[in-house]
Amino acid sequence: MTRTNRRGATAQFLSLGRRLSPARRDPRNLLQALCLALAAMGTTLLVWGLQAADAAYDGRDARTSARQPVRAAAEPGARPTARWWDSRDVAGDRSFSVVTIEPLTADAPLPPGLPRWPEPGEAFVSPALLEAVPSAATRYGKRAGTIGASGLAEPSEYLVYRRPPPGTSVSAGPGGIAGIVGYGTPLPEVSDFGSQSFDRAESDVQLLLAPLLGLPVGVLLVTASRLGARQRDRRLAVLHAIGAGRSVRARIAVGECLRPLALGTAAAGVALMVATLTGVRLPVTGHEIAAADLAPLRLWFPLALLPALTVLCLSFAALHLRIRPAGGNRPRPARDRPSAWPGYLCGIGTLLALWGAMIGHLPGVRIFMLGLILAMAGLPPLLGRAAARAAVRLTANGRGDAARLIGGRWASAHPGVIARSCASLAVLLGLLTQVQVLITELTSEARHATALAERLDGRLLHVATGTGDERAHAGFLAALGPGDRVLRLEPGTGGAPPVLVGRCSDLAALAPLSACPGTDPAPAAQAFRERTARTEALRWMSFGDVNVRAAASRSPVTGGEGDYVVLTPRSDGREHVSRVAFATLAAPSVEVPGDEYVVGATARARIAGWVLLLAAPGFALLALTGAAGLLHAYLDRADELRPLAGYTSGARFHLRTAWWGMGVPMACALALATAFAGLLGAVNLAFLAPSGDSPLPLLTGGLVAAVVLCTGATVAGGLLSSRFTHRWVPRGD
Repeated sequence: MTRTNRRGATAQFLSLGRRLSPARRDPRNLLQALCLALAAMGTTLLVWGLQAADAAYDGRDARTSARQPVRAAAEPGARPTARWWDSRDVAGDRSFSVVTIEPLTADAPLPPGLPRWPEPGEAFVSPALLEAVPSAATRYGKRAGTIGASGLAEPSEYLVYRRPPPGTSVSAGPGGIAGIVGYGTPLPEVSDFGSQSFDRAESDVQLLLAPLLGLPVGVLLVTASRLGARQRDRRLAVLHAIGAGRSVRARIAVGECLRPLALGTAAAGVALMVATLTGVRLPVTGHEIAAADLAPLRLWFPLALLPALTVLCLSFAALHLRIRPAGGNRPRPARDRPSAWPGYLCGIGTLLALWGAMIGHLPGVRIFMLGLILAMAGLPPLLGRAAARAAVRLTANGRGDAARLIGGRWASAHPGVIARSCASLAVLLGLLTQVQVLITELTSEARHATALAERLDGRLLHVATGTGDERAHAGFLAALGPGDRVLRLEPGTGGAPPVLVGRCSDLAALAPLSACPGTDPAPAAQAFRERTARTEALRWMSFGDVNVRAAASRSPVTGGEGDYVVLTPRSDGREHVSRVAFATLAAPSVEVPGDEYVVGATARARIAGWVLLLAAPGFALLALTGAAGLLHAYLDRADELRPLAGYTSGARFHLRTAWWGMGVPMACALALATAFAGLLGAVNLAFLAPSGDSPLPLLTGGLVAAVVLCTGATVAGGLLSSRFTHRWVPRGD
């Protein structure tokens, strides 16, 4: 056969595949096409997500590298042109950098994103920080403007560039200070910017995206390949009988799936190309991807769609290469009892999960996850059997109700259909519930720090001066309110604990004193009669024990070294003290004791938002798959209702039949799956993750979404089956 003939034969086989699909007016053909289109949309979204993640990380890394300060110490013989100091602040549960910059020469290079050097006492603030915290416009100094996109790792980054207030200057010293000669270094392993302290690697996003979207796409493709399986198997058996090889059958299968796959790819591709042109703000997480970062996708994304479509077509064709027997007259043995392995598997997995929860720690978590996977593997068949038994019980007394009797008998006779329809949905919901609880669990330190912060109520603050002179410190103390009390935490010498210095009246504001301490340091346990939240906060600031020493005046507090402890009666204590500190000190940092533990734990908990965001499309695809599979299985049996056309008219009878045959069993199965996931989540919360977020919102949202889709499938099944029966014409009378 010549190449031209082979091309002509391929076109004929593709056309034959389109013609051999079920009748166009048959709704079952529409369901199959819908599943194929959804699989193509999911694949397109997966391709776009992987490419967008790669492009966004490339852009972020380039901007991060361009703004990294080049330290003068790293350039032999170079003289510093500016001073660069990084301090930290917190907005909500996010930590970010407040970078103090000061030029030393007239030609000092500007940081990327700034149009000019800020004047003394001015600050440039990122747009995202202004949107989240409007008071940040003047907290760090007089507003000079906003930071441009070239100076931000990503549009949603919190960042501040400020210049010390008039009369102060950053000077060489320990901590975040460094003389710099410019900007732009290879990307370091640890960024100098606090706003990037908890960034996740690109591989983490890819590891979440690939299975959470790839697996639902695979389930959709397999489901679509088995919809209308009886008719397709007969056609393939006939083709095999007349000598058609695998290549012929594959080309016919490609012709059957090509049109809906191409339509789904095109529809999703157009929508995602619009997002590529405009940029996108992701829901749940609030993360924003700029259109400039997505510019490479305008070329590579359309080019990647053709290989993706080809892979889908070949995968669909590969599912039809095997010839299944079309059936015969020989009776098949029926099982008196269903298989027992799902019950054993689910029971063993549940016991393992309970055992792991009771053990706790890392080994317990591993045993719990192993038990969870085993339990979820055996759960779907049990859900189908439970739903079938529920249908039998609910329809046992409905002998006078034909719709109830017919629907219930159909459901009880097809537990496998219900199990397959809710399998992926139940497993994904159960796994997501446990993952959310485990990710949002706070560490022991974070739990204690959170409890301490609630008791302090923002009225005790740790102020790190960073750098500066006595005059700046005196200005800071003078600018505080009349009711504010100030203590100083001096570093210990010779391995001794830090020393808290202050007047007796100010020390008494922490806790009742046993006696006013003398000029020699004494342990805090002896100086105070009782432990309070404020004395406990001292341990968080010093990471251990603290000594106490009394001062007759504020002069020891003004001079010397060490951070400040500010006690304020104001309800907006943090905002008040922050404004005073940034208005008087060169490079301060204001925080509540234990903030670093809370911020770290909440940054880890934010991963749950990414998991939910990436799992939402997969969950929707699985829910649609279950609804389509259930509806298709019900319509396959609609022929059996055609003889009833002579006894009933209208769609009410068919809607009630679909309700008892599909709606009630699926509602029972989904309710049981949600209850089982909630039970394991409660065990997780009780033993492994007592401070994790409650899974109730996730379970409720998932159950509501699944019920809505199943309700739609039930209504569609009733209406479509009524069309089947009303087209029935008796033959052979």
